[in-house]
Amino acid sequence: MTGFSHVVQSLTDHKFNEAHLLNGLIKRLRSTSTSIGDNHYLGWIIHFAIGISMAAILYCYYFYLADGIFIWTGLFLGFILGIIGIAGWSLIISYHDNPPKIDWKYFFMQLVVAHMIFGITVTWVLARFLMRV
Repeated sequence: MTGFSHVVQSLTDHKFNEAHLLNGLIKRLRSTSTSIGDNHYLGWIIHFAIGISMAAILYCYYFYLADGIFIWTGLFLGFILGIIGIAGWSLIISYHDNPPKIDWKYFFMQLVVAHMIFGITVTWVLARFLMRV
């Protein structure tokens, strides 16, 4: 997912790197006086912690609820995670005093596609390595 965001960012000149945007949000908070750059570890930790949590949710779904594991299910669940991601980012930027000035519509469109890729990838990894019968 992160790789997809980097590729789309380099092809379009829109800012899509989630960790960099998180660091931008942190840097622009009134309550912080620290100098946080785009590539600060805090944004990366938050970004990957959310990704690991999403992968854990997919694992629990497949392990405890689903009758089988299918790539199409991963695509659909990735789409749902993308919608949840849009909701989360929308809440963050709506309550932030000074969010980064980017084209959020394009960011949200690539975010859904990135999550669909994430859902397919996590599903494939789980089917291939963890859910063998």
